This record gives sequence, C-alpha cells and structure tokens, in this order.
Amino acid sequence: MLNFMQYQIDQSGKIEDTHRLTIVVFANGKVKSLKISAVEKQKLVKAMRAFDYPKKIFIFKIFACLIFFLIKDEKIDSVMIDKEYPGHEPVIKDVLLRVFKLANSKIPDISFGEIKKKSPAHKVALEVFRGKRDADIIVGAKQVIRVLYKNK
Repeated sequence: MLNFMQYQIDQSGKIEDTHRLTIVVFANGKVKSLKISAVEKQKLVKAMRAFDYPKKIFIFKIFACLIFFLIKDEKIDSVMIDKEYPGHEPVIKDVLLRVFKLANSKIPDISFGEIKKKSPAHKVALEVFRGKRDADIIVGAKQVIRVLYKNK
C-alpha cells in the first residue's frame, strides 16, 4: 500500500540502451516526468568514461542523478524506486544522498521495491516513452555531469 507522502518512481528505457530515450517518472496523486534523449545519453556515457571506471557504475550514477532532477524541487517525504538495477540499490542510494547534500536539499526517505504495471508511475513512463505525452523536464548530458562531478 502506498503511503500518502510516498511517491513511486519508475523508468522506461534503460540508461545503458543509448539508442533509445530514457524516461523517469514519479507518481502519487501528482505525476511528473523527466526525459533524456538517446543523443544526450551517448554524450553522457562518452564523457563519463573519462571520469569513471568501471563502466557499469556510472549507469547507476546517471539513474540516481535523473531521479534527483525529478524530485529535487518537490516536497516529497518518501520515495520508492523501482528495482531497475537489482543488487545496485546501495550505489543508487549513496549517489542520491550525496547529490541531495551537495544541493542542500531535504533528503526524502529512499526505499526500493517493485513498481507494478498498473502503477500510475509505470503508465505515465510508458506514455511519455511512446510519445503520447510530453515530458515535464528534459535533461541534457551537461546538467548531469555538473551535478555528479560538482566538487571533483
């Protein structure tokens, strides 16, 4: 059961699939979506190879950063993030905690779980991914790099 202030977060289009866009959505009464294009993901992956090894780690950092952009300006107490990358939740959570602290933003309670296909977050993510709905936020590679490598 969804808590009143807990938002579900779902993704459509994996970050590592650099030939397709990625959508990240939160929902709990209110819905908000974020999009990063395939071209921007390609630029981002290329740039991050210069900063980070191994490759797999920066996929999770990007995912966390997209979630940050999606929720940073919202009054959200708690989020449940879909288990998009099983076993890598600690990395995602650590990055989220770090970027929220750097931004001096209130850190929501972060948990991970399975977001079902009937979830509003899942439905909206698919609608935006398929072009049936516009994204609320469009993020580029430079924005992500600026947040992830702010103090490096």
